[in-house]
Amino acid sequence: MSQMIDPISSEIFERKPYLQNYFKNFVSDHKWELASAKKEGEYYVSLDGNPLSSSFSPLTQAIRLLETYSLKATDIVILFGLGNPHLLTNVNEKLNPGQIVIFVGEEETLVPILWDSFLKPILQVPGRHLFSGELFFPLFFNYLESLPIDRVSGLKIIRNPTDTNRNPIYKELEDKTQTVFSAKMSDLLTKFEFERLWIKNSVYNLVHAENSPPIKFPISFLRDKFKGLTAVLVSAGPSLRKNLSWLQEVRDKVFILSCDTSLKVLIKAGIKADGVVTLDAQTNSFFHFMGESLREIPLFADLVSSPTLLREPMFQTVVHSVTAKYQVDAEGSLVREVTAGGELAEHVFQDVGDIQSGGSVATTAFDMLRFMGFGSVYFLGQDLAYSGREIHSTGTHHNEKWLTLVSRKNSLERINEVIIRKRETRFVPSCSGNEVLTDYVLDLYRHWFEESATSVKEMSLWNVNEDGAEIVGIPSLSPKAAKDKLTSVPNHHYPWRDHPIWSGILAKDKVFAGRNEGKGLTKGFDTKKNKQNRNDRETITTQGTIPKSGEGLFQKIKTDLTFIESKLNVFEMETSDTSFQDSEIWIWMQSESYLRRLIRKTEIYLLRHKDLDLKRKNQILIQSIRKEIRYLKRSLYPMMDSFPEKG
Repeated sequence: MSQMIDPISSEIFERKPYLQNYFKNFVSDHKWELASAKKEGEYYVSLDGNPLSSSFSPLTQAIRLLETYSLKATDIVILFGLGNPHLLTNVNEKLNPGQIVIFVGEEETLVPILWDSFLKPILQVPGRHLFSGELFFPLFFNYLESLPIDRVSGLKIIRNPTDTNRNPIYKELEDKTQTVFSAKMSDLLTKFEFERLWIKNSVYNLVHAENSPPIKFPISFLRDKFKGLTAVLVSAGPSLRKNLSWLQEVRDKVFILSCDTSLKVLIKAGIKADGVVTLDAQTNSFFHFMGESLREIPLFADLVSSPTLLREPMFQTVVHSVTAKYQVDAEGSLVREVTAGGELAEHVFQDVGDIQSGGSVATTAFDMLRFMGFGSVYFLGQDLAYSGREIHSTGTHHNEKWLTLVSRKNSLERINEVIIRKRETRFVPSCSGNEVLTDYVLDLYRHWFEESATSVKEMSLWNVNEDGAEIVGIPSLSPKAAKDKLTSVPNHHYPWRDHPIWSGILAKDKVFAGRNEGKGLTKGFDTKKNKQNRNDRETITTQGTIPKSGEGLFQKIKTDLTFIESKLNVFEMETSDTSFQDSEIWIWMQSESYLRRLIRKTEIYLLRHKDLDLKRKNQILIQSIRKEIRYLKRSLYPMMDSFPEKG
């Protein structure tokens, strides 16, 4: 325990409290020792008397191993295996303070042995982290999830060969690490491509939230409304068409939530969904609904969804939500990260409702079902693979489009095959116990569902599928087995159809007084989430919006853009040797995250090109801001007819 009371250890524990837990006298089935090597001043770790690195010169071995790696200042570096303590020291010395370096070991009892001589001086350096032992692996992945990937160019994994070849746990940890990192990089690239579009769409949808048709509601109205009921989440995997008869048989026992791609398949089978989910910010999603009568089916739409779709009268009601990710940071605090544009929702909705997503419509739809309180969820058409070397079920918009391309020389099978061969594919275990072809993106979604299955123990999850990829944690059922399981479930008699979201009939009173909060449609609202002054939200409409908030948001954004333009002009006229990122206007923009996100790509570019001179950095940043202002203005100008200047 002496390690815990010296000043340096105390300072480390203050910054990283979880490290104190390593000194709680863990018991091991193995004997770990720090042994002296034959070369004076060098040490190696032994396990049950067996050296885990060179017993002659572990330092030389560490130096030679590191020479095979090219480490950049923008890399995240992870070392698997603590058997060669000189490898830890050399990695630490080779990289800059502040650069993220993570040391991963296999047992808790090894940490106290290495603490004084090796770990303590290393962990004093900012950016150095240690996770060793099964109890600490969840913390390791929480930390990976919370890492600011924006400033990172790559992941470098260093392995101490004796450790990683001996214990298969390192292979499992590395595979999961690669999956997490790939998902984060994919998420970042998606943000690069779509973030400005998300902001534009969110602004438009929020400004027009009070306009109808269609009538807009927040998903918070449905929080935990359907406890004890059963739902089916319908995706458009190739297996969907063969299992439609099962869905027809159990229709009166389940709530059907359809992904946008699968809606037409259901309609052609004579099945009316109880809701349909869309997530696409691009207008392509319109084709999944075109030509269909959808007045009785609510559209569950993220705020980033295409305004072109949401302003169409084909839907009677729209249920809005925002995508938000909740993560535990390195300090153990819960951090909420909302999709760009979603932070503006609090200006319009009293409580819109947060939905977590894995990047696909199906992942969003699943979390919506969790949010609404369903106790059991059956997945249908959730193949997450190219079952039968097909991409989608027949009957989807994609298949309709491909059928127009079919000719004597170009069959539907060939069209599917050409698309599949362009993708990064692999084989994974199937629901039937064999293997099925999937790709990199679908596999990310599969891992998301597997992670989600472990965190929703209160829900019963079943995958009605015999062809697609196996989803660990969600048992696969044949249609017959699924039907038998639902035998004891009574018919629901569609209780949700009495709700205004389905009926489209609003309460007679146009506003609810603040004193009625917690009654009727407003039940479940958390007014503390809304940062506006209470006096400004004394009344809430039956749609859950703050009266005249759309016009207020429009005027706010218009004022923000005018203010930025004026300050940019002043900065360019008055300064020549000052960094724009030290200016008052830049500091102000940090508080308006929707503006900051518009230039995320430029900011990351500058972080990765520190060799640029100050004048060029300022020029790039200011040009980027002006470009994004023009882009947002082009989106705002059509709204000016809705809110004309007074006087």
